Amino acid sequence: MLTISRICLLLLLVLTIFITPSYAVTLQNSTSTNENINLYELKDQTYYFPANYALNDKTVFLPLRRWDLIFTGDHINQIDDPVDRENINYVIPGPFNHVMVYMGKDSKGLAYAIELNLYSLEGGGRLSLICLGSDFGILRHPETQRIHDKRMMENRWAMRFINTAYEQVRTHEDLLFSRLENDLATNLPYQFVLEHSGQLWDRYIYLIDDGFEGGAGCSDYWTTLFEVYAGLCIKNVRMSAQEMVEYARNSPEGRLAYVPTEVSPFSNPVFVYQLLAMGFQIVPDAPHVDSCDGTEETGIVLPYLIMQSDLLEEIQALKSPFSVF
Repeated sequence: MLTISRICLLLLLVLTIFITPSYAVTLQNSTSTNENINLYELKDQTYYFPANYALNDKTVFLPLRRWDLIFTGDHINQIDDPVDRENINYVIPGPFNHVMVYMGKDSKGLAYAIELNLYSLEGGGRLSLICLGSDFGILRHPETQRIHDKRMMENRWAMRFINTAYEQVRTHEDLLFSRLENDLATNLPYQFVLEHSGQLWDRYIYLIDDGFEGGAGCSDYWTTLFEVYAGLCIKNVRMSAQEMVEYARNSPEGRLAYVPTEVSPFSNPVFVYQLLAMGFQIVPDAPHVDSCDGTEETGIVLPYLIMQSDLLEEIQALKSPFSVF
């Protein structure tokens, strides 16, 4: 016999199927909610995140707590040219190309995360506090704010720190919050991990991994934040310049990646492997010196490598009485 709480959960899941997500928007059309929500007002309450590791997998609900990492992939329905956007994402290996961190719920029960996202190639991006909606999509969001519906992603997953790492993060939570609040208030900009002068005669493409200087990317922002402000060093999460060259030249996905005209010295998009064949070189960045033990590592931080860290573990999914989505 079902308990009352289980019956309530069953009803919520049934309602979810019939609710049209008309309030959902995609990343390209979204705006942040920084001006509406105070980071310190968010409560560390469980949010049931709808996740599927691959597009055709059954959706499961992962109960998130503060500081859990959310990983997402490409949009199911691209707004711009689907081929263009898909190939741009191939620059980042693996099915997951974005990282955000869950922060808690507001007084209405709406869940929020922080991300450093690129909103457009021309306009750049910034650190934002974004709304993920409510558990199972039941609660509607006020019209004055926007929702990022992660159910529009091909790949959505979340992982959490192992207990020792989690306790270390919680111990330094005041420092982490202070830095996050400052970066949200100052609109810390998105920084491309590759830099080129834009001149055809310049054959050098530089990897950028300089901490917070000049902004950060969606992945290295978090590894830097946890290392500098919590003393938590997430190791072996960087792809070196040589590994990037091998990926672009030899892997099926890498050979589809190209540089869009907005950030290219050419008037038309060029595949990365074509740039390498023309004599362009990817120059290694200065080694990142691990503040925990002094070891060095070069390259750019990637989401799929963070997911393989021994500091993270899987989150046990909510046991649903029937399949959803």
